[in-house]
Amino acid sequence: MKAVIFDMDGVIVDSEAHWLEQESSFFHAAVPGWSAAHNDRITGLGVEDLYAYLVKEFGFTMGKVQFLNHCDQTAKKVYNERVDCAEGFLELARGLKHRGVRTAIASSSPARWVRLVVDRFALGPLLDAVVSADDVGGKTKPLPDLYLEAAARLNLPPGECLAIEDTAIGLLAAKRAGLRAAGFRTAHNESQDLSAADFELASMAGLDYDRLISRLRR
Repeated sequence: MKAVIFDMDGVIVDSEAHWLEQESSFFHAAVPGWSAAHNDRITGLGVEDLYAYLVKEFGFTMGKVQFLNHCDQTAKKVYNERVDCAEGFLELARGLKHRGVRTAIASSSPARWVRLVVDRFALGPLLDAVVSADDVGGKTKPLPDLYLEAAARLNLPPGECLAIEDTAIGLLAAKRAGLRAAGFRTAHNESQDLSAADFELASMAGLDYDRLISRLRR
């Protein structure tokens, strides 16, 4: 394993619960028939795919530009004011860099949202590549394009990269791209099906390269 490619939302930052908190009243008001069960179905989708899902499944009538503007404003609040880095992430990333293991982000979010997180937590020096929805023409998870692009930017075959993902959609993207994958299980994604993962992680606290390798070899 020569690289670790991290999902952003729910892995690097604890954003999923904050998105749910911010959007819950909006969806219940704007989408007739919306229920809590639908939250699992959209977790991990890019914002463009989310809009397409709402239109197809619910006949969502809000204009796309208005919806994207709403999401942009919510993203600024979530990423600038609400989220924290996952416990142990910064230490893990620093340790991987020190070991010579390459690191990247592969996120279905737009580049402007990813930049908010990278800038706020000064992640630039810890990353060899940052790949967002804008870098793959919107071909986001569960398509493999984000991971294929990240591996290409790292100059590595996908099979030499490990993805860390917290959603079924993200894991599907990683496996379709030919990566090994760890499922990141937290209190906020207990209902997510992470069975596609090669193994699960409950925390990044105390995690390092050797512990990751030992899990892969089991």
